Amino acid sequence: MLIDSRSNFWDIDLLKAVFDQEDVELISALPVGAPTKEDTLDWHFTKSGKYSVKSGYHTARLDKLETNSSFIGPDFNKLKAHTWKVQCPPRIRHFLWQILTGCVPVTENLRKRGIDCDTGCARCGALEETVNHTLFQCHPARQVWALSQIPTVMGTFPTDSIFANLDHLFWRIPSEFDSIAFPWIIWYIWKARNEKLFENVDNDPLEVLRLAEREAQLWHSAQVELHTETQASVEFPNRPQTRGVSLDSDFTGYRCFVDGSWKDSDKFSGIGWFCTPSNGEPSTMGAANLRRSLSPLHAEFEALLWAMKCMIGADNQEVAFLTDCSDLVKMVSSPTEWPAFSVYLEEFQSDKEEFSTFSLSLISRCANVKADNLARKVRTEPLHITYVNNIPQEWLF
Repeated sequence: MLIDSRSNFWDIDLLKAVFDQEDVELISALPVGAPTKEDTLDWHFTKSGKYSVKSGYHTARLDKLETNSSFIGPDFNKLKAHTWKVQCPPRIRHFLWQILTGCVPVTENLRKRGIDCDTGCARCGALEETVNHTLFQCHPARQVWALSQIPTVMGTFPTDSIFANLDHLFWRIPSEFDSIAFPWIIWYIWKARNEKLFENVDNDPLEVLRLAEREAQLWHSAQVELHTETQASVEFPNRPQTRGVSLDSDFTGYRCFVDGSWKDSDKFSGIGWFCTPSNGEPSTMGAANLRRSLSPLHAEFEALLWAMKCMIGADNQEVAFLTDCSDLVKMVSSPTEWPAFSVYLEEFQSDKEEFSTFSLSLISRCANVKADNLARKVRTEPLHITYVNNIPQEWLF
């Protein structure tokens, strides 16, 4: 048995004898439920532990990419991430992402999906129409790029690789050349291809380029005008835009701020709470470090559970708990949606019964600095330690 039946915790010595140290740290961070509770299956690739089609699709693609990752060239993930930062309309950014992920319906991709169609290029007669061929190597496309202000150099741009071509457009064009129109050039080359395929219309490459450059200039001009109008017309009120702390004026209980601190390179997680009574009595506070949990969200929940136990021990019956972690609030509101935290949620429900008045509310990070400071400070302590009210003087705010 990997779990010690007396302590209902992992048998660390046995784990070390069976598993590598890296795995021991992961396993020992898993919370252990009641011995009578049946084991359940959780989905590892979402933070809630609940399967979603999106996460399954993403995981399958990652596995495929890792299998075929032995290539030399630009970093695929950096390219994908940068597509959403390109200065152009959202529909063109999405098209750039489609290009990188192979979701553009050229004939090569259509045949891969079982659609019976001619594999050749309708514009130049090439034997195969790939995404890179359509946008960079087809004769009309090459003419558009050659006429543009973006330099074309044999062996550098355009090349046989769609990834190398986009890498060049994203980061390698010298600053003295005007390259702001390249997203529109790609977009209108694609539209010209579709007009030839579906309407048998041949577009002049120079006209395609002029249209792309004109649309690019109009869009950028509109962004400048919009920014100027916004700066001139919007008055920002003298109040914080994030949610602060507010309770009913007749609330007679305690406000308990909670926070967790987690860093994957540290030995411990830090948890802290800061409690203020409504009757003017002195504030109380606590800080503790625990064996590093699985994730920052686990640390946030551990902070809440420990704060609840401290409030129960102090016989504080009416408590409003406050956190800057939105997922924690969602979790306690919809526990069945978070199976990965079922052990914590069961403990939470049990402890919650001890309060006559209980609430958990979301506040801004800047309103939770005291609990955050306690959690951060105790996390970096070299040894396991717990403070309740006897906080070191240098930690105080």
